[in-house]
Amino acid sequence: MRYEEYIKQVLDDFAEESLIKPADFPAMDMYADQIADFFGKHFHMYAEEGKKGTDAALTEAVVSSCVKRGVLPRPVKKRYTRDHAVIITMLFYMRNIFRMNEIERVMRPFMDNHASTLDDKIDFLRLYTAIEPVLRRDRARFSREIRDGVADVKAAIRDEGLEDDDNTELLLLLLSLAVRADTARYAARKLLREYFAKPAARGKPAKGQAAEATEKK
Repeated sequence: MRYEEYIKQVLDDFAEESLIKPADFPAMDMYADQIADFFGKHFHMYAEEGKKGTDAALTEAVVSSCVKRGVLPRPVKKRYTRDHAVIITMLFYMRNIFRMNEIERVMRPFMDNHASTLDDKIDFLRLYTAIEPVLRRDRARFSREIRDGVADVKAAIRDEGLEDDDNTELLLLLLSLAVRADTARYAARKLLREYFAKPAARGKPAKGQAAEATEKK
């Protein structure tokens, strides 16, 4: 199979199956092994050949580690709710962009809300239901752009008079994909560092402004 046909087939399947539909989250509570099985089923396309689970090793041990790190609420009587499943899904999609300590910063206000007895609880399923159509459109659009990128690579090779073979085309296509991923990663990390990594400084006046305010008093 030519790589153009292969990447089209892979991307079509990925765009369709790589996002969990809101209706697929179970309403019933689950034990750790059941929730690991749930994600093994829905994220099967991430599995490495010959291995069980997902590429991110989303096992019972990983779920337990997320609880210990404070990015996932503690289960109630060893049972995980639909909220747990939704949050784990969010963590899974962020796993290749952010380090765990960065994910902790992002999730801290949401975990504080979940543990609070005073604040109205955030409805994680409702949040996911709102963003899922956007994610699905993004996946589909990006898949089309990757396929269009094949034609762009061929045109670039032809315009420069370079030797046209599969290895050359694949090298430049991989470079193009890497640059796209690097751009998304850069934007995501800049947003996190600006709005989550420096919470103490946000909203405080600059030193000069503070001094001026003191003088006016």
